[in-house]
Amino acid sequence: MDVREAIHKRRSIRKFKPDPVPDEYIMQILESARLAPSGSNTQPWRFILVKDTETRKKLQAASYNQRHVGQAPVIIACCADIKAFGEFPERIDELIAAGALPAKTREIFVPSLKRSETSADIAWHLLIAATGNTDIAIEHMVLQAVELGLGTCWVRWFNDNKVKEILEIPKGIEIVAILPVGYPDEEPSQRPRFDLEKIVSYEKYGKKKDDKS
Repeated sequence: MDVREAIHKRRSIRKFKPDPVPDEYIMQILESARLAPSGSNTQPWRFILVKDTETRKKLQAASYNQRHVGQAPVIIACCADIKAFGEFPERIDELIAAGALPAKTREIFVPSLKRSETSADIAWHLLIAATGNTDIAIEHMVLQAVELGLGTCWVRWFNDNKVKEILEIPKGIEIVAILPVGYPDEEPSQRPRFDLEKIVSYEKYGKKKDDKS
């Protein structure tokens, strides 16, 4: 299966078979997340693998009793570690050593980040960056699961505080999504999607491909 086919076959699965997922499949899924790109290679994603039946039931309750959350044999709680940006200088050095960035990058960006580290605006942007980067890793896992014959469903509707309490998530770690994983027990059709004409502009926002103005 190539990437294009995986993208076309992906569905949000809300009915799972009880069959266990092989550990090697779970490791492949997590490895796909590990290899995801991130801004300045900060890699802020953190994952909690949940198989315990009682814990899955608690997560289902914290997700407003969405059935598929507790039904899936595996749940991956996907988190973003805001503290990962504290290692920003080390990540920049790694990129410089790899030839991905010029040496002067460290002189420019690291002092700038340190000067602004107490700024609420900077903190907000770091949160957005950490969660956005984690989103990329999650979608890597979703597509890897498709190739392995597994189904997933992005779950964002849950009580953050309850999930953090159940999984003992410390301060500074934000829960981005809950990802149920298992063998699909349904074959939903493709949901409606906008045409490219609606979502793509050319050269400037709102300008259509054949717009001469």
